Amino acid sequence: MTEAETITYRGNCHCGDFVFEIKVPEIKDAYNCECSICVRKGYLWLDGKSNVNIVKGSLDQLTAYTFGEKKLKHLFCPKCFTGVAASWWKDEEADPQHALQPSYINAHAIQGLNTWDLKRVPYEGASKGEPHQDPAHKGELPKAAEGELVYTGSCHCGALTVAAPSKPIDETLEGVIECNCSICERIGALWIYRPVPNIILSGDEANIGKYEFGTHILYKTFCRICGVGMTNNFKDCTDEHIAALPEVLAKMYKSRHQARGVNARVLHGVDVSKLKTVKNDGLNGFPGDYGKV
Repeated sequence: MTEAETITYRGNCHCGDFVFEIKVPEIKDAYNCECSICVRKGYLWLDGKSNVNIVKGSLDQLTAYTFGEKKLKHLFCPKCFTGVAASWWKDEEADPQHALQPSYINAHAIQGLNTWDLKRVPYEGASKGEPHQDPAHKGELPKAAEGELVYTGSCHCGALTVAAPSKPIDETLEGVIECNCSICERIGALWIYRPVPNIILSGDEANIGKYEFGTHILYKTFCRICGVGMTNNFKDCTDEHIAALPEVLAKMYKSRHQARGVNARVLHGVDVSKLKTVKNDGLNGFPGDYGKV
């Protein structure tokens, strides 16, 4: 492979603590795995073997999550919970240097890459190893209105669970938001908004990560152990704070601040591949250049 045949792509976690470059042919497709962790995190995988140059930070500073046979470690930023890479560590004892190399890179972390246009190559990861058992919801259950069901969900490790009422979450449901702003792109979330009291997040506070940035009108919750994004939450902002926002963000806050987003990817029994999403072009619609370093 010659230099002319490859492109150097730059990627980063959202907060910018971890920055890398990958030199590969033009990225036109990515692996879309349907295993329990990849669905929850919305991963789109690229082959990263021998092609990754770490520009800032180190793999050691990322949180490693593993499960099942514990051969594959999923690496995410502990601050902004961007899933960056996955690494096979099965050769750790025989070849320590190989063990430190990311085997796969999350396409969502690549700067300037329109993942909506990528060809998605199916990978049946769920057939590998023992079937994943969805953890049971630990907290209270909200009340469902007529025509609604109460859905429960969890992060992958089960430290955090969530419950939310909704009309059937299938191909008939309207209003499932797929946003490509800098943070939603990186965490691969699919948002369903409900009134704040109707979404109940449960778990030990020590395991609930919270990430906010930019204009600080929102924060997202995630599991500190497995890095799965759970909810999208508006903060209680003062009138002065709202008045100082760019117009598009002020309108968004005023129209949505009494609602909370739940990540449809974490809800048990929901086939996210069948959902009809509303694509929100937050990358170009929201002001600012967030998360690009």
